[in-house]
Amino acid sequence: PQPLNSAFLVLLVSVVMSPLALGLALLSARTRGKAVDNVISATTLSLAGVPEFVTGILLVAIFSTSVFKILPAVTVLPIGKAPWDRPLSLILPVLTLVFAVTPYLTRILRSTMLEALDSDYAELARLKGIPEGKVLWRHVLPNTIVPTIQVTALQLAWLVGGVVLIEYLFNYPGIGALLVDSVRNSDFPMVQALSIIIAAAYVIVNLLADMASIILTPRARTGMVA
Repeated sequence: PQPLNSAFLVLLVSVVMSPLALGLALLSARTRGKAVDNVISATTLSLAGVPEFVTGILLVAIFSTSVFKILPAVTVLPIGKAPWDRPLSLILPVLTLVFAVTPYLTRILRSTMLEALDSDYAELARLKGIPEGKVLWRHVLPNTIVPTIQVTALQLAWLVGGVVLIEYLFNYPGIGALLVDSVRNSDFPMVQALSIIIAAAYVIVNLLADMASIILTPRARTGMVA
C-alpha cells in the first residue's frame, strides 16, 4: 500500500498546486508592476528559498504544538486504515509540499505569461480594441497551456522523489518512509525496488507531459505526420 499512499499524496498536492499556481500567475501577470504583483513576487521568492523540511517543522509548530494545536503533528493510522480515512492527518503534509512547489511553478508561469503579453499577437489584439482581460484569457492563456503542462510535469516529477523527506517527517506511511527504513535496515533489494519505482514514475510523468504537449500543439502533430 505504500506506493498507493504516496501516489494519493502527490495527487492531492497536484490538485491544490496547479490551480493555485495558475491563479497566482494570472493575477500577477494581470497586475504587472503593481502592489499585488510585488507582493506575490516577494512572497513566492521568499517561499522558494525555504527548504521543505523547514516549512514542515514551522507548520507543525504553528498548527500542532505551540499556537493552535488543531492538527495532528504526525500521521497515526490504526491497522487496516488508509491515509484518506484520516483526512486531518493529510493537511500538514499536503500544505508543506504545496508551499515547496507552488512558488517555483508560479514564478515560471508568470514569466511565460508576461512574455506572451508582450508578443506581437497580443499587441495586435490590443490594437483591435480588445480589452486587456480578454487578451489575457483568449490569446495569452491558450498559448501558455503547453509550457504550463511541461512545468507542472517537472514539479510533479520532483514530488515523486521529494515526498521522501516529508513522509518521514510526518510519519506518513508512503514510499518515502519505507525507503528511509529500508536504508536504515540495509535492505538493499527493497531500496533498489523503490528506486526503480521512483525512476519509473519520473519517466512516466514526463512522457505523459510530452504526449500532452504534442496533442495540444498543431505544428508538432503536423511535423510527426510529415
